[in-house]
Amino acid sequence: MRVLNASRKTVLAESVEECRSFWEQTRGMMFRREVVPLMFTFQKPQTVHLHSWFCPGVMDLVFLDDSWEVVELHSEWAPRRSYRSRQDALILLELPAGTIAHSRTAVGDQVHLVK
Repeated sequence: MRVLNASRKTVLAESVEECRSFWEQTRGMMFRREVVPLMFTFQKPQTVHLHSWFCPGVMDLVFLDDSWEVVELHSEWAPRRSYRSRQDALILLELPAGTIAHSRTAVGDQVHLVK
């Protein structure tokens, strides 16, 4: 599935791996060889608590609400750090570092998933 920034007409990810179950979300990016696009869908909008211990590298975080609107961004998140979203989110995209800048994604942009 492709992830598109419909507002900017740019691509956030050519393909994305969905993390829906508790175990998929717990593992997330940990113990992977490289940063790959991941999409976390939560049961309800919430403050998202993250850590990047055991993650392979720097990544960008895109937080979306229930209408797939960008509500928060965090660029260049380094390994061995923690982060707590300031806005409630239903969906989190973990993307390779530089994706936010390259796609010119901003808060308020509309994101689409294309199967």
